[in-house]
Amino acid sequence: MINEIKMQELKDMFFYTFGIVPLQNYNVVGDGITDNRLGIQQAIYDAIENKVKYIFVPKGNYYYSGQLFKTDEVIFLGNSVDTQIQGIDIRQFPDLWKEAQSTTPALVPIGGVILYAGKKNLSVAYLECNGQAVNTTDYLSLYETLNNVSVDEDTEELPETFNVPNLTTGQEGTKYIIRAK
Repeated sequence: MINEIKMQELKDMFFYTFGIVPLQNYNVVGDGITDNRLGIQQAIYDAIENKVKYIFVPKGNYYYSGQLFKTDEVIFLGNSVDTQIQGIDIRQFPDLWKEAQSTTPALVPIGGVILYAGKKNLSVAYLECNGQAVNTTDYLSLYETLNNVSVDEDTEELPETFNVPNLTTGQEGTKYIIRAK
């Protein structure tokens, strides 16, 4: 029971950190039969009120009667092709993540630090937070962010390298990474 509560707290922290309203916190049932209109509508209103753009929809088929309002002001996210809400386009989280990371720092801005537990090599957009020295010209935006400076073309006094933050998790297999590009 305690582990389930802690896991829910971690999930909620993840969602709220990235500006995502988790629909599962609104007592919705994805059985295709239960009327979820009030829960879905409340999630939409809460997202708008808190200036959040995304609502995460867990796997399931979510039925609602009547009409939902202001659905065009939020984006519904799922992580399974088996996630459905009648008449609502649900973007798949992995696709949206890749799209956002390649086009905009919307989810993790340059200088943003996140916990990483993957075994794959990091994308070139990220560096491990291990105190390593990196070339300033290769990571100029990160240099500007970390040092709170704006570098223009006339600036010639840049150091050749700078160090990324040195952070440790104390856990083997997990590490902090920083958005560098």
